[in-house]
Amino acid sequence: DKLGMSKGELGIALLFSAIGALFSLPFGKMLVSKLGEGKLALIGTVLNTLAITLNFVAGSFYFLCFSLFLWGVFGSFLQIGINSVVSSMEKEEDISIMSSCHGFFSLGGIIASGIGTMLMILIGNPLLHILIMVSIVILLQVVFASSYLKLNKERKHIEHGSHFSFKGLKKPIIWGLAIVAVSVMVSEGAIADWSALYLRDVALTGNNLVGLGYAGFSVTMTLGRFLGDYFSRRFGAWQIIVSGLLISLAGFFLVLTAHPIVTITGFLFIGLGFSVIVPEVYRLSTNIEGVDPSSGIAFMAGAGYFGFLAGPVSLGAIAEKSGLRISFMVLSLLIVFGTVVASLIRRAYRLKSV
Repeated sequence: DKLGMSKGELGIALLFSAIGALFSLPFGKMLVSKLGEGKLALIGTVLNTLAITLNFVAGSFYFLCFSLFLWGVFGSFLQIGINSVVSSMEKEEDISIMSSCHGFFSLGGIIASGIGTMLMILIGNPLLHILIMVSIVILLQVVFASSYLKLNKERKHIEHGSHFSFKGLKKPIIWGLAIVAVSVMVSEGAIADWSALYLRDVALTGNNLVGLGYAGFSVTMTLGRFLGDYFSRRFGAWQIIVSGLLISLAGFFLVLTAHPIVTITGFLFIGLGFSVIVPEVYRLSTNIEGVDPSSGIAFMAGAGYFGFLAGPVSLGAIAEKSGLRISFMVLSLLIVFGTVVASLIRRAYRLKSV
């Protein structure tokens, strides 16, 4: 509204965040190798948080595109650094916490949509609001950074003569995992931005209920992620990835009925199905023989984050030409494709060492 942008211009601006995430891929891998995962997690957190403020001071469309590009770049660094920290902790302490840590990401989304909305009303000044939030995040890093800065397992590989390269990324399994991650993250990003509009315009849900779709999606995703580490240890990563995709497909079937209550229930199922997939994909990407952990995590983080940011833009473009219902049909087909790929690589993974 401030910049007088059209919906088309907004879509283009948002696309620059996805371009930034894709652009950062090789640099993120290099930085985690040179700096160590602890330092990259701190740098990514601070830079990404500061980059958010640029969106609120942008005085032109072009500056907004530039600030969103930086947000995408530093957001990818944040993803790579934090997920590498978690991976190192799992290996050093022989624990499973990846899914639970992603659960806190989902919990943040619930807090933002609830408390954040109330703060928007109370503060009433977007720039002041975001500066308060940025200050809180940076203060938290000042307090807690010492507990993770010491983690530099990836840099030690360099010091001991291990050379990092992307040659291992030629393996089919890493590309299969990336396809699964992108399928889920495209859908997750699209649901975050378009579920309320789908409920209002396609399912013809009352305005007082349109927020329940994403709220339910977020709640079941958060709960699923906090339970995901237990199920991963009990049933194995591949089993819960395939099962999660099948549960989400059942959810998409319910969403496409376009009945208000059934559609909301469908979003609950999709959130539950998606909850365990991305954390397990990240975990698997650091445990593939012949693939450097830093390369695997950087590749997966870049691909997944690109999917999350590009999803809403892609869905919007399809919706503008064919309608939102067709857009959600496309998402369901994308998950079908991801399920087929996951089933194939699961079978190959069992038959031979990777």
